[in-house]
Amino acid sequence: MLEFQMPDSPRLYRRKPIFPLFIQVLGMAVLVALVGCNLSADARDEEDAVESAQTITKNRAKVNKIVRSVMEDVNLDDADSILVGIGRYEEAIVLLDEAVKLAGESIHPRMERFILRQRIAAGYQALYAKADEQCTPYEKSGATPPQDQLQRRAEAEVGANKWLKLARRDMDFHLRSTTPAYQDPKQYWDLQQIDVALGDYSRARTTLINLLEVFGTKLSSADRREIQSRIRLYAQRLNDAEI
Repeated sequence: MLEFQMPDSPRLYRRKPIFPLFIQVLGMAVLVALVGCNLSADARDEEDAVESAQTITKNRAKVNKIVRSVMEDVNLDDADSILVGIGRYEEAIVLLDEAVKLAGESIHPRMERFILRQRIAAGYQALYAKADEQCTPYEKSGATPPQDQLQRRAEAEVGANKWLKLARRDMDFHLRSTTPAYQDPKQYWDLQQIDVALGDYSRARTTLINLLEVFGTKLSSADRREIQSRIRLYAQRLNDAEI
């Protein structure tokens, strides 16, 4: 470690090797390069965040446009028109899928997708009701409905269940991953309605129990009575199913 000692003479001082200086310069250059890399990475992250936010905004605007057009154009009395509306909503879902992936911890795109998935399920439920209305007279008379009507009813049921389960997945994730500050009673209520539509009274009952635990003191007495009544009703449904 002689280079860190005071030289014995001016001559020795003048002849001190320059290699340590080279090492210092090289080290500084490497440090600057590393700092530059970090700055570049931070800049890229910031650019990516800006691009993601822009994409989310654009996608949500496109979704809103699609929703408006469906609400204006679809004839709920016409099965074919409902199918067209469902197809348009499914296009919007693709845009919201991307928004959810880019949004990170933001809850809004996922909640928007939940609502849209609910609407698609409702569309299939409407198709099921129409097909069932056509099949029921045959079945009541002991006859077999036409095959095309049976197929339409079966396909509508499959579609409704698929999108109800997808909607339930969104709301389940939201309620599990957020605090009550980012929740509201209607979200629990909507979730239990989906459970009931899927015939899952156990989950529906649990959802309502959770609703009372989280928001019980903030609910009106009328709301609490309604929730408690449904909890008892669902428990009875479960008991009846076991008999």
